[in-house]
Amino acid sequence: MSLIFLALGVFAVAGAVLLPTYVKPQLAKVPLNQESTSVLEGTASKVLAVKTVDGKTVTEIRDDAKLKATARVVANFAPPEMQEGTDVAVWLMAVSVVDTSDQTVVSASKRQVCFDRRTAEGYVPPGGGQESKCSDNSSFVTKLKEKPAKEGEKPEEVQEYKPQPGLNFKFPFDTEQKDYQVYDDNTGRAVQARFKGVEEIKGVEVYKFVQEIPDTKISMKKVPGSLIGATGDSVEAGQFYQGTITSWIEPVTGIQVKQEQQSHQELRSAANPTPTVVFDGKLAFTDATVDAMVKQVDENKGKLDFIGSTGPIVLGVAGAVFLALGVFLLAKRRPAPSRH
Repeated sequence: MSLIFLALGVFAVAGAVLLPTYVKPQLAKVPLNQESTSVLEGTASKVLAVKTVDGKTVTEIRDDAKLKATARVVANFAPPEMQEGTDVAVWLMAVSVVDTSDQTVVSASKRQVCFDRRTAEGYVPPGGGQESKCSDNSSFVTKLKEKPAKEGEKPEEVQEYKPQPGLNFKFPFDTEQKDYQVYDDNTGRAVQARFKGVEEIKGVEVYKFVQEIPDTKISMKKVPGSLIGATGDSVEAGQFYQGTITSWIEPVTGIQVKQEQQSHQELRSAANPTPTVVFDGKLAFTDATVDAMVKQVDENKGKLDFIGSTGPIVLGVAGAVFLALGVFLLAKRRPAPSRH
């Protein structure tokens, strides 16, 4: 019996060591297969809408619009990186924003991201990405070589990898109370998300992070002169963006339980020194989306807690008890020394 207790003790102590150091790193990865939808709703005091009236495209700035944003994320198994056992995931995200009064599309975008399944950091394939389809579509930008190879030839198109640095889609497992760099799709760069404290949402303890995106020029576009108070059918204007993104993160899983986005965009042109506001509004996860995120936390947090903390503690205590019992029984079995 003493040997049995000793063996159980050894196995329990080994399990206590292996669960957090080996098992958890293997299991704490986002799934390759992903299909989810998040919905945000809110209002905008100003919003630019483009619609078709009698076959003509009409661009207008609306006041006090009610908006609905739908973000759909799905996995893309086409890239070679998406294979069993990989540490890299490739997900596609499509976002559309509509004015709910008439379902006019206010904006639509899509991007494909290749990121680390454990850390959620944007991933750059070996060689800078040129030989990989890991982050194709909007993650690659097509450029022309500066000079043609020969006189009269057309410049050759080349693909240049567009990095998406920082955290993407979620925060890392075991999120800490510190600042993180999070990728911002509007500016195309990582922006610091500052830790702002601990709160509770629907019974779930969450960490609050805030990103302050400063006034940034994000594009140049040609717009009708009438849109920005200038003369001419087509006027070149710079599009500028600034915003605040607040995220509430469940720290064990890194799941974003809630998000709020407040943004301001305007057009600036030499044709009119007064900027034209084309968006000023706020969007936030709907209650249904928050409930879905809380459900994800409930389904995954217990498993991660067990293999990361509860399990090792239980096994460590059990192992110590078994070893003590084994040593005690082994010592008890020893024959008493003979006396002469």
